[in-house]
Amino acid sequence: MALLLVGLLLAGCGARGPEPSAARPVQPGQSIQAAIDQARPGETIILARGTWEENLRIEKSITLRGAGPEATILKAAQPGPPVVWVRGDVEVRLEGLALQEGRGGYVSPTLSSAGLFAQDGARVVLERVHIQNHAASGIYARDQAQVTLRDSLVADNARYGLELGGNVKTELHSSRIVQNKAGGGWLAEEAVFTADLCEISRNNGPGIWARDSSVVRLFASRLEANAKNAVLAQDQAKCVLLGVHLAQHNESGVYVTHQAELSAYGSSLEGNWNGLEADGGRIYLERCAVRNSRWDGIRAQAGILELYASELAGGRGAGLNVSGSCRLDIRSSHITGFALAGISGFSRYPVQGEDNVITHNGVALLGHVNPRVRRPLAQAQHPHLRVEGVDADLQALVDAVVPGGTLELGPGRYPAGLTVDKPLELRGEGAILVGAPEAPVIAVVQGGELRLAGVHLTGGSEGLALGGGSRAELQDCALWENGAGIKLWQDAQLVGTRLSVSHHPQGGLWLWDQAQAELTEATFYANGLCGISVAGRSRLILRRSTLMDNGWQGGLMLRERAEVELYENFFVNNRGYGLAVQDRACLGSGPGFYGNVRGRGNVFEGNYKGPSCPEALSLMLR
Repeated sequence: MALLLVGLLLAGCGARGPEPSAARPVQPGQSIQAAIDQARPGETIILARGTWEENLRIEKSITLRGAGPEATILKAAQPGPPVVWVRGDVEVRLEGLALQEGRGGYVSPTLSSAGLFAQDGARVVLERVHIQNHAASGIYARDQAQVTLRDSLVADNARYGLELGGNVKTELHSSRIVQNKAGGGWLAEEAVFTADLCEISRNNGPGIWARDSSVVRLFASRLEANAKNAVLAQDQAKCVLLGVHLAQHNESGVYVTHQAELSAYGSSLEGNWNGLEADGGRIYLERCAVRNSRWDGIRAQAGILELYASELAGGRGAGLNVSGSCRLDIRSSHITGFALAGISGFSRYPVQGEDNVITHNGVALLGHVNPRVRRPLAQAQHPHLRVEGVDADLQALVDAVVPGGTLELGPGRYPAGLTVDKPLELRGEGAILVGAPEAPVIAVVQGGELRLAGVHLTGGSEGLALGGGSRAELQDCALWENGAGIKLWQDAQLVGTRLSVSHHPQGGLWLWDQAQAELTEATFYANGLCGISVAGRSRLILRRSTLMDNGWQGGLMLRERAEVELYENFFVNNRGYGLAVQDRACLGSGPGFYGNVRGRGNVFEGNYKGPSCPEALSLMLR
């Protein structure tokens, strides 16, 4: 009988189940903190419409539920502490509230005048919460805290919308981070930030700044019109963008540096200064679009970039501007509408890739670029072509000529902006190739060997630009009224006979890096800065040529470790020296000259500043 009675009692207890969580109402004028202190874990505190001025401290699992963020408002009562401070191993929900005006602007690893401060292992969920106008950040979280926002707003805070450190994990769903003074979000250490269907815009700094080993994951979200980058990733941070739109930023849409990593899929970068900029790290873009950049689509000075099946369209610079130590591989992509070049390659590593459509740019390729990167506009099948019509698509005709073949141009003016990436002879009978001011008339890239005879080049940023080990041989050609006449980079080579190079405001001929030029019977006349500049470890051999009436840097300017041989040339009536080195004693501040000059039979007459600087050069070369 005793056992039976015990069983009945236990069965009765099980049938009743746990008591429901209590709902504890609080009216304006009553203390929310007192209600929190009296509440049992799991209780819900119901806040009526109204405004409270308190600094709350929560160290138990409870829910604070208001009547909506426009109706129930919590403000700081004293400067220093946050409006809501959650600590310990607790689960806290904030629903239908506004947290406003944390005062004092105090920020340290242990305390912040934030709207919400979460620490330790606290797990905080905010739903329909507005966090606004705090003297520090809207949310400050550290340690192993977890913060989730749904249908919430973080706006107009004096620091960041969210400031996250430690091992914090933060998730945002259908929420907005806008108009915060220092930026949208700041992540450090090993913090993880995940957002979907969110807006991060008009912050007076970066949209998201990730550093250390933090992680950013953005899905189907919009980052617009932040004062700096939409995403700034540095150190070992990792960022993943899926279906994200980044638009209208005063700096690059995304900036990656150090060893940070960025992977983007199906995302768009539109109307930023540069769509993306890299100074280190590793970047992978797949099926992304970079449109209407105010300068370059992608600019990279260092790091490793891979692009697949992506589109770069529209900008005043280049679709891909690669320099320094950057490694780039681009495949099955489309580049169009850039004023300078589809790809401008000035890295020590050639741009690699294949099967890319590169059309309607200033030039398709420029500098150190593997010719396989570009899909030709026509199949190469003609050993010789002659063109009479000035409306012909010269790039398609160049592509249609087999390597080593000849394209012959009849008299007339031809719109240019050509890329030469194979052995080619281009001959003209009074033909004038006219470029656009932002791009070279002809760019010769890796694999290119151009023989140019009887052709005039005008109207481009350069008449002729060579890079990436390319070669050009010019005979009886004239270059006039481009930005600069001829530029050679990397280890390009030029041979010229009977050239006329005149009226270029940026100078007639520039040799950089380890480029080489050998010119005979050339005339450099009325060029703006100087007739010829030789820099880096480049080499110039000049015979029986004339440098006359060139600008304030003179006929020939030397710098760094250039090697120059001068034989029977005329340096006449230049507005600077006939020949000078670029250092403080001669041409103002400059890197100096540590190379070698030799030659004989040169004439120096009527140069405004004198024959040469130092004077011993002209005496040695006469």
